[in-house]
Amino acid sequence: MALWKKAPQVILNGVQTLSKSPLHIAFGACPIFVEKAKGAYFWDCDGNRYIDYPLALGPIVLGHAYPRVDRAVKKQMKNGSLFSLSSPKEIELAELLCAMIPSAQKVKFLKSGSEAMSAAVRIARAYTQREHVAVCGYHGWHDWTVCRTTRNVGVETTSQSLIHEFSYNDIDSLLNIIERFPDQIAAIILEPVGMYAPKKQFLKKVAKVAKEHGALLIFDEIITGFRLSPGGAQEYFSVTPDISAFGKAMGNGYPISALVGKKEILDEVEDKVFISSTYGGDLLAITAAIETLNIISDENVTGHLHKLGKELQRGLGALINETQISGSCEGLPHKTFLVFNDTDQVSGKLIQTLFRQESFARGVFLGYGHFISYSHTKKDIQFSLDMASEVFKLIDKSINNKTTASLLKGPIAEEVFKRY
Repeated sequence: MALWKKAPQVILNGVQTLSKSPLHIAFGACPIFVEKAKGAYFWDCDGNRYIDYPLALGPIVLGHAYPRVDRAVKKQMKNGSLFSLSSPKEIELAELLCAMIPSAQKVKFLKSGSEAMSAAVRIARAYTQREHVAVCGYHGWHDWTVCRTTRNVGVETTSQSLIHEFSYNDIDSLLNIIERFPDQIAAIILEPVGMYAPKKQFLKKVAKVAKEHGALLIFDEIITGFRLSPGGAQEYFSVTPDISAFGKAMGNGYPISALVGKKEILDEVEDKVFISSTYGGDLLAITAAIETLNIISDENVTGHLHKLGKELQRGLGALINETQISGSCEGLPHKTFLVFNDTDQVSGKLIQTLFRQESFARGVFLGYGHFISYSHTKKDIQFSLDMASEVFKLIDKSINNKTTASLLKGPIAEEVFKRY
């Protein structure tokens, strides 16, 4: 807390990533600064150890400080990290991605998911010579997408008129946009799966709509990539988009993202669009990505993630059902979410914040979007479920006694931003 008093004085918002702000987690009860991390665990600056499920918001797929990846990076470090010209390793990584991802025939390396998605939008507009975009879900902080949120001050007002939001698993909401803007939609953009799984062939229907109306289909696979399957959600669901963005798990924590797409599209716009990044050739991240993808290809990483992810999801869902708490554990095994609903007795946000608070007190960072790493074990899952059982019983009893709010050690967690 002493460090937190300093942070907002010298750092915008006090953090680099808004989702990591204690104000959005469980202020007054959650750890704020991490000192070190190893495998499936991290230690805060007060020396407390936690089982880590957010895993740096998704990038850590193998485990923190994974030895094989770090050894490869250290070896590259001796030969330099960034050159005045390109490195052969860029080709090696590009070929790996093209071999793994169905939509990848050409690639471009960048640093963040936001960059990769913005590059995808620019390419779609250049290729189709259209400006409007149909979009579903969260896709980063750049103007074209954040214009839809309450944190859009500083974004040019024209962006809002070109971006149109449809709802996941609601094909009619997409068709309504197509009807309102005939022959004007450059791209249809979505995370292939988020909190909820696709229903009634939703992804295939979206792909059909895109093809019929001359729009490019863009998958944001920043989260699903290399977790849901080695080739991402497009491989898992057998729906191949025109362009995709990958990142997060790609480098096991080293900062790298990739725009990938069909050759005919990228060739067409190659001399028309400007997408260039000095740090796209960062060899530490490229080396980490090569090693990470090789491990994912050689070992049953995704199988491990799915197995433990299912155990965690089923266990949490069953424990909630034993109480009067209105909630569920949603998502697919690669990423699950605890969802708590409002009732006459208590708000879902209150229960969510309290669950996180009590989980932290017991050494687990749970209740904030759960990923599994290759380093997590069945023992970690069982410990977490035993902990969750204890916390759910505590909350259930407090609902009966009407004392839930009094258990909070701080305010209810705030949302990062809201849609209009």
